[in-house]
Amino acid sequence: MTGARTPTGRSVAAALGAGLILSAAALVPAADAPRLPEAERWIELRTANFRFVSNAGPSTTREVARDLEELRAVVRRLSRLERQSDLPTSVYLFKSQRSFTPFKTRWDGRPAPVSGYFLSRPEASFIALAADSRDASAIAFHEYVHALAAENRWWLPVWLSEGLAEFYQTFTIAGDRAVIGLPVRSHLNRLRGRTLVPFSELLAVELDSPLYNERDHKSDFYAQSWALTHYLLLGDAQRRVQLGEYLALQRGGAPEAEAFRTAFDADYATLEAELRRYLKAPRLPSLSTRLEIDVDGSGALRELPRVETLFRLGELLAAHTPERPDALGYFEAALELDPEHAPSLSALALAAERRADWDRARSAHQRAVAASPEDPMVLLAWGRFLARRTGGAEDPIPVLRRATELAPTLAPAWAELAAVHLRRGDTSASAVEAAATAHRLQPNDLGLAETALRLALRADHREAAVAVIATSLAGRSGRADDAWTMVLQKDLARARELLRDDQPEASLARLELAEADLPAAARPEAIRSAIVAARGAVRRHLAAQRYSSASRLYAEGDPAGARALLEEALSELPADDSLAWSCRSLLEVIDHPERFRSQPPPVPSPTQDEISELNRRLAADDLAGAVALLRTLRERSEGPQRRWVDAKIDELQWTIDYNRFVDAYNLAVDHYNLGEPERAAEVLERLVAELPAGSERESALALLRDARAAAARESR
Repeated sequence: MTGARTPTGRSVAAALGAGLILSAAALVPAADAPRLPEAERWIELRTANFRFVSNAGPSTTREVARDLEELRAVVRRLSRLERQSDLPTSVYLFKSQRSFTPFKTRWDGRPAPVSGYFLSRPEASFIALAADSRDASAIAFHEYVHALAAENRWWLPVWLSEGLAEFYQTFTIAGDRAVIGLPVRSHLNRLRGRTLVPFSELLAVELDSPLYNERDHKSDFYAQSWALTHYLLLGDAQRRVQLGEYLALQRGGAPEAEAFRTAFDADYATLEAELRRYLKAPRLPSLSTRLEIDVDGSGALRELPRVETLFRLGELLAAHTPERPDALGYFEAALELDPEHAPSLSALALAAERRADWDRARSAHQRAVAASPEDPMVLLAWGRFLARRTGGAEDPIPVLRRATELAPTLAPAWAELAAVHLRRGDTSASAVEAAATAHRLQPNDLGLAETALRLALRADHREAAVAVIATSLAGRSGRADDAWTMVLQKDLARARELLRDDQPEASLARLELAEADLPAAARPEAIRSAIVAARGAVRRHLAAQRYSSASRLYAEGDPAGARALLEEALSELPADDSLAWSCRSLLEVIDHPERFRSQPPPVPSPTQDEISELNRRLAADDLAGAVALLRTLRERSEGPQRRWVDAKIDELQWTIDYNRFVDAYNLAVDHYNLGEPERAAEVLERLVAELPAGSERESALALLRDARAAAARESR
């Protein structure tokens, strides 16, 4: 669009309704047939970032398309909002209010008095508006801000969500400059000289609040939300910074009133007074930036065949919440024209799923796949059905994998693929890749972030897990703390596994990583005690190795070397440890050999064959068998040999008990990290009942408390 576009005030209906998503819409009786005149011409216009479905004519459609592309380019340049995947944003442009009315959201059983609305679904976003509104582009701007925020999973309180949309709706191009935040005159006229809605009410509004929905109040809500947003963004630099702090506190779980006081360092009355003074100024500021972008709003335009038009209109109705029953009539009408129209078959399959009509859903999915085996959306729908309804009889992974090959940036397909792997406990490279790709495409989707985190931990990809926290959970204190707790619990479990596999140095290195990140975790003291206990286990393991080597050196005639190892072992052990007693006993033999010379020579034990058998059992990880063999040798051993056998029995029995603890603890950690806190708690309750007082029991109790707390949160 060339030249300047002068923003105009929106009609009363538009001002009351733009951006309204009615989650409590009443059901409407299904029409016998779609109300779509045979002679009506519908077109599709695809630009770089939008798909327009329109009966408003090519000229009007191209004008709105170019306006939206310009806004998107400027918003992308000035903010962190960015498209993350190729999920389509479909814009339905109706030529008139009369044409738009059958497709409006419903309120109290009737079409809502809106000139536009926005709907977000996992596979697509929808904007619908009437082209004969006073400024169709302004409505499109408003709804597109909602679309961007939804696609980026950018959580906002309702007042700020609508305030931002109103703030951007006056976007205009003047020569080579883009201007954002021009005053909405109707809002200013409404607010000047009126009593403001108390901030305690305004900031607490939810989607079902009367202030947001009732006709007599929502004009005040929209006007004041715009005014407060305008002031916080352009009226005071310090307040703009504090707005970010306010949102971070709310994302972290702080109550609204507490977040307000902490972030703004003021009460509601103070900010209300500041806003009144701001609105009395003779001129409000706006944001102007040089337009250094080249926007191509032309796009590829084609006339839509009737079968596609019917499907697209049905798709819009199906995106409503709850799904409009008349959507089925459009899909069925499309199939009358083309019985193998795959998108319509897939849509009917999804509708059957929502009715729990599984046989009909399966049949429609199979027909859709047969008709269009290379359609990624059809494959995604079929893969989801297989993942949920076949009980493992049919593998959804090849279907979902094919969908990702056909559409590599289709985030829902990657997410579903990752979810299937996660449910199976699969930690393969393919599973981790699926979760990481879904997370990369939609990093602000907390569900995908959690899936990527859990799979990374299951596969012991610590760096990938930490990257998920840094990318998606930073600033969300409650979620980040819990995520770090999961990482550190995995560190503890892995350290114990490494020790069991006779890799004490690697075990210590993993414990050092956990200790370095302790401050980031929730309840760090409980984890710290578990780290201390695990480090003590590593030290005992190293001491046992040194004792065994010292015994060998002494038997080979190197008492000095044996003494050095024993002293190292004693430095790692508590004084009352049984292994410390064995070390001191062998030192006594080394220091006072004359006390043992007068004694009769010990019975030769163990023999070389017995040593070979002992080594065989140890190599086979048959620790119980090794202990049984050592108990028989003990009866035939005396002096230092008996003390060696006693120490070896004690060491192996401790290892058996510790391995039993590690196996149960790791099983509980796996359940916890898979989002199954109740199952984790069951394992830990049995484990705690069997453990004596000590560091292992304290570690299990700490995780048990975390699991019970997580289970309680899920039940709420």
